[in-house]
Amino acid sequence: MLPLIIIVTIVIAVIVSVIAILIVKLLTQKKYDNFILQNSISLDHLNEINSRYSFYPYINFNQHHTYDNERFYNNISCKDYLIYQLQFIRKSLFNQIEKVEINRQQYESYKLEIKSILQLGRFYSPVGNLKFDKLIKKEKYIIQKNTYSEPITQFFLTVTLYCSKINGQIYNRKSERFCIEEIFAFNKRLNNKNGRFYNDREIWEAICRVERGKVSNKMRFSIYERDGFKCANCGASDKYAKLEIDHIIPIAKGGKTTYDNLQTLCHKCNVEKSDNINR
Repeated sequence: MLPLIIIVTIVIAVIVSVIAILIVKLLTQKKYDNFILQNSISLDHLNEINSRYSFYPYINFNQHHTYDNERFYNNISCKDYLIYQLQFIRKSLFNQIEKVEINRQQYESYKLEIKSILQLGRFYSPVGNLKFDKLIKKEKYIIQKNTYSEPITQFFLTVTLYCSKINGQIYNRKSERFCIEEIFAFNKRLNNKNGRFYNDREIWEAICRVERGKVSNKMRFSIYERDGFKCANCGASDKYAKLEIDHIIPIAKGGKTTYDNLQTLCHKCNVEKSDNINR
């Protein structure tokens, strides 16, 4: 068995040799990199083309919402939710769609220009003792690395709705993807208005369903607690009447699902109130 000192010496020698090989390899690699960066005609052309192009970043407009009330979850479709959200996001959404189209047009031009310059192996200086095949391989890699990747050139918006227990545990989901043409069609129907109200019945009913569905179970119990678990109209308590959440200003008249526009009513008072504003 070899003495320990000899074994250690051998190990150190091997490590030093490996390090020396790696250093030589890195220096050689750097020599090829520097030659390409300084002498590649195609890389110069690529850099010039790149300086004339810029692409808009992609902003994700996917929509998602969680319902803790299974009845609302089943009653509200992804289409309903998108129609509702378009009231608030369409300006910025359409701006993004326009930028995606600009990206598509610019990228088509960019690809044509890139294709015209991709002739490898043209250098400003002689290659000297460098291996030509290795230079070509390195030039191809550097050009690919510096070529702009394709931006998002098609736009889709996905709506995902979840159903959860009151503790937040998700147990169901549904999802639907919408293209630009569908989004524009919804927007056209949204613009068919008479003042605050929509002439398209399907659009109006979709908005009402989503607005009504904003009353989560957590919010419902909070309103009951605030109102002392009593009907705000007749004073009946939950011991003697079925309590419900009512929009003081009805959704049909522009009311929103906010704490100050919600009240506790018994079923009888709620039916009698119908779509009236006054209690």
